[in-house]
Amino acid sequence: MKNTISYKDDPEHYKRLIGKINREVDFAGHLLRTGHVLLKKSAGSMEFAKEGDRIVLMTSRDPISYFNRNDSEDKGLFFSFLNNREKNFYRAVEQGLEIIDSAHEHVAQNAKVHQKRGRTRSLEENYNIVPMRNAIYLTKERGIAMETLASDPFRGRIFNAFHHNDNGGKIANVAFPKFDIGGTPRNYILYNRPYRDRHTGESKKFRLVLNGKDHFLFSSNPPKEGTQRIVFGESGVDLLSFHELEGKKGDFYISFGGNVYTEKLDFFYELITPILSRKGVQLVSIFDNDATGHRFDIQVFTKLINGMAKEVYVENRIKRERVSMNIHYHKDRRGQMAHDARTIEDSVGNAFPKGQGFRTILFSDKLALEFSIPGSSATIPFDPQIARELQSFLTTLGELYLPVETKIMKSMGKDWNDDLKSSKKERYEQLGTMDPDRIRPGDKIVLKTNSGPEGAPNEGIVEEIRPTGVLADFGLRYSYMVPFRAIAAHLMHKKTSKENIAQLKI
Repeated sequence: MKNTISYKDDPEHYKRLIGKINREVDFAGHLLRTGHVLLKKSAGSMEFAKEGDRIVLMTSRDPISYFNRNDSEDKGLFFSFLNNREKNFYRAVEQGLEIIDSAHEHVAQNAKVHQKRGRTRSLEENYNIVPMRNAIYLTKERGIAMETLASDPFRGRIFNAFHHNDNGGKIANVAFPKFDIGGTPRNYILYNRPYRDRHTGESKKFRLVLNGKDHFLFSSNPPKEGTQRIVFGESGVDLLSFHELEGKKGDFYISFGGNVYTEKLDFFYELITPILSRKGVQLVSIFDNDATGHRFDIQVFTKLINGMAKEVYVENRIKRERVSMNIHYHKDRRGQMAHDARTIEDSVGNAFPKGQGFRTILFSDKLALEFSIPGSSATIPFDPQIARELQSFLTTLGELYLPVETKIMKSMGKDWNDDLKSSKKERYEQLGTMDPDRIRPGDKIVLKTNSGPEGAPNEGIVEEIRPTGVLADFGLRYSYMVPFRAIAAHLMHKKTSKENIAQLKI
């Protein structure tokens, strides 16, 4: 493109070139050749990482589209990917054409995901979806009560998924349907306990989305007497946990399935709009109490304001930790800008780290907000003071711009399932002396040695009392006999008000 024609002189010429680039470039292959690492691949999507970017390709679409988990404005087709990284539009076009002409253009051969030959079967063809008959993952691994699974919002709404090769149905995956507007399941997201990768030996989360229709969302049964609160969070497990801890009559639950992007936001807004026509319905966010959860809050509130607010429009850009929001005002409302800026500043306080503080900048037609959400990893505890200020900030945006009441509720731990499991932990009271006559089944014992049988921890749960010792469970395949003389400490099990929860039919 030595003699560059300007876009203004021949826009159709450039539209044809951009269309060619979007159709013909191997998006995944380009990412691999430019140093991106393939994190995971499922039916309909691939996810790559490089230098803080998390690029998700929607491979079920033609042309392939993408979005960046760490930057809400970085999305679109392949040319948008180039143009967002190349300051010059004409150079981006030239670069795209060079990629097409490259002699090294090939399908993503370096992807470390096994490609089967012949006709590929979708994940949905490999699983039988049946009414739930085994809830052990939810009850044992996630601590959710059977009453919760059988409650009005979730009864008949959650399923099991058994792989076709699972003879006898031994591995009961939990399947949360992704419903369309009419309530018909269009996809499923599967959960089970982590598994060990046989190639690397690493423990990995088990989560599968069965087909490319990922933008549909899991939702609960509508309340019989009308919705009072629309409660939305990251996963179906979070919704179940919240319902058990904080649920109320009239709650309607929606899960985003672990990520938030434009198509999901559009579907979410379409789903809730008829419900919000009822007076007095409250919107409640229960996203995780980590950096990602707070970013999701910003994306959802931006969508709500742009859909429902009068005379304002919000743009946001989330680049790693830094957030920029521009609130554009219609000329009839610009007289309110200074007042709104002061109200927002008052809601935030001084919780943000030095050098990364909250800033408001007034222009003639917009209010610009800049701040940071520190902590890019879910494993890093989120600062509780910053969490409170972010809640206050977004709640204030809702009060200023939205015609419905909004609320943000954050868990004490990383998410609501952590809170639920913490609330059910067994409690023990350590006795001053070790008296064999006071030991009972269910009590905890601590051994005099630093480790237990087979190198396990030195704490065990008493199963049975014997004349010379106790039979104890150390979390191993077999229980072990422990002589009284080997016990260093005895902790008495403190009974809870709900000792045994009756098994209910789902």
